[in-house]
Amino acid sequence: MAVSKRLRYEILRRDQHTCRYCGATAPDVPLRIDHVTPVALGGTDTPDNLVTACQDCNSGKSSASPDAHHVDNVSQDALRWADAMKQAADNLRKQETPKLEYRDAFLAEWNRWHVGKGEAKEVPLPNDWKPAMDRFRVAGVPTWMWGDIVDIGMTNEKVKPENTFRYCCGIAWNKVTALQAEARRIVAPDAPQPELSPLPEALAAAALEVWRYETCEALTDAQEAELRAGVVEAVKDSIGADEIIRAAKHAAWIGYSSIPEGLADIAAEARHMGTLNIWESAWAASSGARPSTDEFKAFTESCSALARSGASTEQIHLAAAFAGSHLTPHLYLGLDVDHLESANVKWARQRAVDFWAASSAATSHRWPSVEEREAVNRSIDRIQGDGGFRVHDLWAAAAAAGAYEDTDLSTAITRNLSVFEIAAQPMAGA
Repeated sequence: MAVSKRLRYEILRRDQHTCRYCGATAPDVPLRIDHVTPVALGGTDTPDNLVTACQDCNSGKSSASPDAHHVDNVSQDALRWADAMKQAADNLRKQETPKLEYRDAFLAEWNRWHVGKGEAKEVPLPNDWKPAMDRFRVAGVPTWMWGDIVDIGMTNEKVKPENTFRYCCGIAWNKVTALQAEARRIVAPDAPQPELSPLPEALAAAALEVWRYETCEALTDAQEAELRAGVVEAVKDSIGADEIIRAAKHAAWIGYSSIPEGLADIAAEARHMGTLNIWESAWAASSGARPSTDEFKAFTESCSALARSGASTEQIHLAAAFAGSHLTPHLYLGLDVDHLESANVKWARQRAVDFWAASSAATSHRWPSVEEREAVNRSIDRIQGDGGFRVHDLWAAAAAAGAYEDTDLSTAITRNLSVFEIAAQPMAGA
């Protein structure tokens, strides 16, 4: 509210028409009404905050001494206000810190991955990724979980790079659902869970709407028929409405309209998350660090191949624990030969490469690159072409060559006979 004419007159009369800063009087100088504490700093239009000031003093041209009474009051008020504003800013910053740290933690996981060969490119993030992370923080997704979520999203070859963030968000919302279910169980472990039998037609309509919303596209007649048929089949199999809607969302993120495929992918995703946790925990316990992006990719490919081969979850978990503790992304220990052959896993060769990598890392204090591993594999190809060696000799040669950071194993291998057999042979001419 502006200072009224009546109040202006009363202030001028109270101050005897004299500038309270420099002592100038009317009519020698034009007089104004000045706020001791500026309105911008919280000053009011009350008489105790208003003084008479000449035009020069009011516009900041006063030569009044800094220790003048009213100047000192203004300074103290301004300092107190500045301190209050600083404290308010600090309070807001402290409130914002957890949100910013949460975003940074996600971004660090996201930026570990790139797409394309040669000059790697960053995987695109949508403009609204920050508000999405804020919602997940409020929903209760812990920071540590984003490493696994991003790894699964990035290594799913069905997902296009531009859809990866949406796919990761889908995984995260699935985790929110699981966390909420566990929280309900903890709060009321004996509470009965309602069993509802959804109507197939109503559920199919809901699944169609969810699919359209997630893809921002219209379904073709064939896609709609497939999605409806999938919903009906899922209801017959006594699958709950929540799971069916999740499957519809999952199908939309991947780009297909099959409810059974969506359900299968959700189940595979849960198994993958468990296997990934086992492998990564074992790796961290052995090395004190996380695996590299290349190791994650190789591990994911190995898991997927073994899952397609029919290996059980228990077998894959055992192999993952061994692989993580031996700092390798390749799974082979504890698996049947049939599964290894079906997954095209050459376990003897892979173990040689792993022996070489572990020995090289112990010497160089860094994990070998993909190119170095490929060079070791080419060296093994040449040795196999020549023949005349035993598997145990190949493993010993791999460990020896790795210690010298040499990718050529041929100089360290003993051919035809093992070193023990050679030592046992009589010397020539004896």
